[in-house]
Amino acid sequence: MLTSPQKDAQDTRPSKDVLLRLSQIIGDDGLLPVSRSTLYNLVKSGEIPKPVKLGPRISCWWKSDILAYVTSMEGDS
Repeated sequence: MLTSPQKDAQDTRPSKDVLLRLSQIIGDDGLLPVSRSTLYNLVKSGEIPKPVKLGPRISCWWKSDILAYVTSMEGDS
């Protein structure tokens, strides 16, 4: 049975990990106080993993990936 790399990555995630939409990540109420363009620049530079595409216009990120980035930034300061 063949599995895709993305499927393998999902199998190693904690069972309580959830997908977050863009509005849950950025802005005043989000986990990161950055703009949309800044978030996508962080993805482009590899600092944050690429989003999971749920449809042609729906992108989500794993909460654990965003929290890991926040933790790494707190360690830098």
